[in-house]
Amino acid sequence: MDFEFKTFEDDKDWGIRNIKLVFSRKLLYFSGVLAVAETMQRSRDEKIRVLTELFELPVGDRIIKICGEQAFHALSLYDFFLGELASDEIRQGLEKTKETDRTTEPFRRLKDEGHHFSWRLMSLFRQTYDISHPIHRLIFL
Repeated sequence: MDFEFKTFEDDKDWGIRNIKLVFSRKLLYFSGVLAVAETMQRSRDEKIRVLTELFELPVGDRIIKICGEQAFHALSLYDFFLGELASDEIRQGLEKTKETDRTTEPFRRLKDEGHHFSWRLMSLFRQTYDISHPIHRLIFL
């Protein structure tokens, strides 16, 4: 990923980029893993069809299509993140957060919420795919 480049070389704000990594990029990655899991033990042509169908959907819709209603809790945590990021006050606090000083209130709070978000995604993954599903061997090596 280009996080290091954007924060160091491109001189972008570290705090806001770090929090986006915790939420947005993780959700995007998670939705891709789900899509791949849906192709397990299918023919090549069927894999292409399934992936094309899934990747045409917005990320949230893709997750709901695969995981059903159990996805709503994780997506509500993501919605919370988007609401926080829309606040000028929160954004300013995140912009003040440096890699060497991660103690600003909005950063610490959003980082903690990010841990809950990660746990929720992991739980959703385990609820969606039984331990016997081949994706577990690929993800948890």
